[in-house]
Amino acid sequence: MEGTENRITVARNRYIKAVQEYNVTVRSFPSNLTAKLFGYQIKPNFTVENEQEIARPPSVDFSAPSAKPQGATQ
Repeated sequence: MEGTENRITVARNRYIKAVQEYNVTVRSFPSNLTAKLFGYQIKPNFTVENEQEIARPPSVDFSAPSAKPQGATQ
């Protein structure tokens, strides 16, 4: 699970960097003239609505499953 969290973090950071580079390009002269001509606009950066909720690690139960399989009838 830690590896998955790391991959998500890396992907999020790459996205944030790409958006920042795009926004700088759209705002910088002379590319801003072309951007305005073709309707390119500044993109919002990645934000999290409830950062504290996401920061809490998920609970995982590795205990042995019950003897009766789920969905089994008697």
